[in-house]
Amino acid sequence: MNLYSKSRRSHKAFVWMTAIFVTALIIANLIGSLLFAVEVMGVTVSLSAGIIPFPITFILTDLLNEFYGGRGARFVTYVGFAMSILVFGFLWIGTQLPVTADSAFPQAQYLQFSGLYTSMFIASLTAYLVGQLLDIGVFQALRKMTHGRFLWLRATGSTIVSQLIDSILVTFIAFSGTLTVDRIWDIALGNYTWKFLIAIGITPLLYLGHALIYRAIDRHSGQLDLTADQATPAILEHGVTSTAVGDEV
Repeated sequence: MNLYSKSRRSHKAFVWMTAIFVTALIIANLIGSLLFAVEVMGVTVSLSAGIIPFPITFILTDLLNEFYGGRGARFVTYVGFAMSILVFGFLWIGTQLPVTADSAFPQAQYLQFSGLYTSMFIASLTAYLVGQLLDIGVFQALRKMTHGRFLWLRATGSTIVSQLIDSILVTFIAFSGTLTVDRIWDIALGNYTWKFLIAIGITPLLYLGHALIYRAIDRHSGQLDLTADQATPAILEHGVTSTAVGDEV
């Protein structure tokens, strides 16, 4: 097996996962101020549209944790944080431009849109950073406690714990002063309930993603014989990703 070829495939997988993760994160921030209602078992639940792209980030966080370890997952978390700040910066620049009268996007509408993003930006980034780092820590702790078995347990468990904190933080920061406390709790618990169900429901997709990434990276290699529930991150154990994510992260 050519180690360079294997390393290159590992790097490509890492870049794709990072790109998709950051895209889903930024879209969630952009549409997070949009609220919609769904009826679940006769009860109307208010949800933020930002929860639609978030299942993608759940799956990718777990896969990054599994294949690239805590260092790789934290690295992508910090990249997402930095790119969100970059988006915010460009949106702010847009508010300072002298808009012409025939602009297809009138200044008043743009200012309203950017203002909604600003409140959601501060809320989402705070909750995102806390939630992601908590998720990564819980995932790795469960890995050690179960000696690397039960991928579903560490993936679902870490998401359920981290998203409780995330849902409360993002909702209270985003809507404090504009909605009543009872209404904020309603939205926070609705979002968390939805995320809880998603965390359980996406387990088959997690295993599918695990199999696809494993196959893409190691399909020509006889070196690795790890199943989905075995202990160490399959790629880091063989020293392939150290140049991709950096030992210092």
